[in-house]
Amino acid sequence: MLPDLDHTGPVPLYQQIQQWIREQIVGGAWPEHYKLKSETDLAVELDVNRGTLRNAISGLIDEGLLVRIHGKGTFVASRTVAQPLAENLITFTEGFLAQHIPFTTTVLHQATVIPDPAVCSLLSLTPQEPVFFLKRIRYVKAEPLILLENYVVYALCKGIEQTNFTSESLFDTLEHRFGLTIDWGQRYFHAQAATPEVATALNIEVGDPIMYIKQIVYQPDGSPIEMSNMWVRGSHFQVSAIVRRGSRRSQLNIVRDTAEAHQTISTPAQQTSGKDHTHS
Repeated sequence: MLPDLDHTGPVPLYQQIQQWIREQIVGGAWPEHYKLKSETDLAVELDVNRGTLRNAISGLIDEGLLVRIHGKGTFVASRTVAQPLAENLITFTEGFLAQHIPFTTTVLHQATVIPDPAVCSLLSLTPQEPVFFLKRIRYVKAEPLILLENYVVYALCKGIEQTNFTSESLFDTLEHRFGLTIDWGQRYFHAQAATPEVATALNIEVGDPIMYIKQIVYQPDGSPIEMSNMWVRGSHFQVSAIVRRGSRRSQLNIVRDTAEAHQTISTPAQQTSGKDHTHS
């Protein structure tokens, strides 16, 4: 819901906009990692000039509520520290195949559903707009390694629910069957204790360490395609990075210019390494 801005009152417009944005974040309408509309589009919707909107957004960036990523847009900031690791968007399936690691997939559920409000916001959907929901377990050497949940904008891939995802890759299906371009993504890592549902799926004990990964991927125009939740057994997940420090760079530039990184997924009998693996 757009704010009812008072253009004649004593409170500056940019402060009114800031208060409205804070309310969207605190109220959950804009969850962590939510991508704001472009400054041009949002200024038109709010009936203010871009300078006013930019002042509002810049102030919230200074407060730590928003973060601006050059060339990508402005996002609701995470409440935890996010460390970028790599530049290549490679799926777990692609990583396993490249390293000749045999794996199998069990599909627990796939259907078109109406997602919860947080997923709607992250995928820029209206409240009743459907998504394709896919829930799977990846096995390596017959041992469950990864639990995955994928939410895909259904308007972009109608009929995808007929695909056999025990043998097909989600990203490969989106790119080659539906002609979509998966251009870039944001990925967030969080160490967690396994819940009863995750523990059952991964055949571990409740409370065992796991790595939770959330990812949102976008088309070249910045519109989201897919959002995923992924839980990896903590005993078989490792993140490593190679970083370089320039002599005259700010800390922010160092973070942006992280040169090389890779994640390592260790199987029960072997440790494997790749560039940047996630779901498929």
